[in-house]
Amino acid sequence: MKVIGENVRRLRKIHDLNQIEFAKLIGVSQGSLSDIESGKCNPSVETVVSIYSTFECSLDWLLNTESQKKSENKISNSELSYLEQELISAFRELDSENQIEAFEIVKLKKKRNIT
Repeated sequence: MKVIGENVRRLRKIHDLNQIEFAKLIGVSQGSLSDIESGKCNPSVETVVSIYSTFECSLDWLLNTESQKKSENKISNSELSYLEQELISAFRELDSENQIEAFEIVKLKKKRNIT
């Protein structure tokens, strides 16, 4: 269940929120959020539903522990992760010049990871 906490933390960071802000949005205390993110406790069903409805993320992405690890580095026709959805959405909002610049940045980052 620790992966769920890691996914909650990823989601919070994607939205550039600190724990207090994120916790307020989903209706839990900052301490409870900290415990969830660290894997000390599992989120309640109500908290999962709140995260899902507030951030419109995939429940499969949020809760899936096994298949996510296996497919993290693969691109498939199955459902995209929440981060991939957000990246595609943001990319589509850019004009063509900024899309090219973003693509070049991703290629540089990829190249640095390979070497």
